[in-house]
Amino acid sequence: MLVRLAGLLAIVAALLPLGLATRLLAALGASGTSARTGVRVQAWWARASLRVAGVRVKADGLERLPAGGFLVCSNHRGYLDVLVLASRIPGRFVAMHEIRGWPLLGAMARCSGTLFLRREHARDLPGANAAVEATLAAGVPVLLFPEGRAGAGDRLLPLRSPLFEAAARNATPCAAVALSYETPGVPWSTAWTVSWWGGMDLARHATRLLALPRIHARLRLAGVPVVGGERKSLASAMAARIEAALPPLALEPEPPDNPWRGWSPPG
Repeated sequence: MLVRLAGLLAIVAALLPLGLATRLLAALGASGTSARTGVRVQAWWARASLRVAGVRVKADGLERLPAGGFLVCSNHRGYLDVLVLASRIPGRFVAMHEIRGWPLLGAMARCSGTLFLRREHARDLPGANAAVEATLAAGVPVLLFPEGRAGAGDRLLPLRSPLFEAAARNATPCAAVALSYETPGVPWSTAWTVSWWGGMDLARHATRLLALPRIHARLRLAGVPVVGGERKSLASAMAARIEAALPPLALEPEPPDNPWRGWSPPG
C-alpha cells in the first residue's frame, strides 16, 4: 500500500507543472487551448494513477461517442470514478467544491480546469452553466455525476437536472455511461471496498482501497447519445439508460472488519 501511495505522489509531482501551465494559458485568455490541454494532462494522470493503484479499466461502446463537445453523465460510486472516467474520456469535470482541498485529487482537479460547484448555493448555477457552455463550444466534453453525491452502487440516486441546461439550450449530445467495479479474489461487496459514500472517512477508505490486490472497473456506454429536449427530460433519459446498463449489486457480503458496519446507503 505504501509503495502505491508513493507512486501516486510521484505522478502528481511529475504532472503538476504541466497542469499549472494550462492554468497559465487560461489566465492569458487562451481558455479553449487551456481546456483542451488540461483534459489531456488529466487523462495522463488518471491512466498512470490507475496503473499504480492496480485498477484495470474495460470500456464498452465508447467508440460510439460523438466527436467534439458533448455531455457525459455517469452514476457515482466515489472518488475512484474520476480517474476511471478521465482515463477513457478526456473531458472537463463538474465537481463539488470540497474536492478543491483534497490531497492529490484536489491538486490535479484544480490544475486540469475542473468546474467546482457548491451545490447548496443556487447562485453558483448560472456561472457553472456558462462555463459548461463555453467548454462544450471549445470542443471539449464535460463529465457530470448528476446524482450530486456518491452512493453505495446498489441503486441509482435521483439525477439533478440544472446542469443539463447548457446541453438542452444548445442541442448538445448527452451520453449516459454506467460505471461498475469488481475486486477479483476479494469476496466482499464493492459497496464497502470501492464505493465511498455516506460520510466514510476519506483517508481511512483510501488506505483500505489501496490495499486491495486488484480492481476491475467497467465503463459501458448506455444507449445512443440523446440530442435535444429540455433539461428535465434529458435527466430522465440519462437515468433510464444508466439504470438499464448497471449490473445488480448487493450490499452483502460485508467485510468482517467493516468500520462502517450498520450504515444504510443514501436513498
